[in-house]
Amino acid sequence: MKRVQQGFTLIELMIVIAIVGILAAVALPAYQDYTVRAKLSEPMARASEAKTSVAEYFASKGFLPTTGSTDVFNTSAAGKVESVSWTRTNVSNGSINVLINTVAATNGIVELGGNNTLTFVGNAANASGVMVWTCGGTGTTVLAKYRPGSCK
Repeated sequence: MKRVQQGFTLIELMIVIAIVGILAAVALPAYQDYTVRAKLSEPMARASEAKTSVAEYFASKGFLPTTGSTDVFNTSAAGKVESVSWTRTNVSNGSINVLINTVAATNGIVELGGNNTLTFVGNAANASGVMVWTCGGTGTTVLAKYRPGSCK
């Protein structure tokens, strides 16, 4: 009488475990990058608020606010943002710097260290008089792989 195999052999189980291990090795680093990028959404929102405020200031007054001006937008710390500052370079240029708080380590993996800055350079010296913003200026210290697509 022929014996019918029931269940899985040891080699089949080993192959399945190896495949799951390979998938986990690929998925975990991708997920860690994703979580850091997700945590940058709050600083990006604060920067967007500041860019809008500076552009409105320029549109209404015809010149950019002075360096360190605190009456234009909220500069205080909140959540993942340590501070937001404005620096006027000249009559028609300036930059917004968003200093990001240290994002604590999770399971021994530091997601985003302290003193990370996102810099947005604004230029009002164009024919239309509209502020044109460029993300990722020389003051930006957040790695490009963590920044949004519009900021690389």
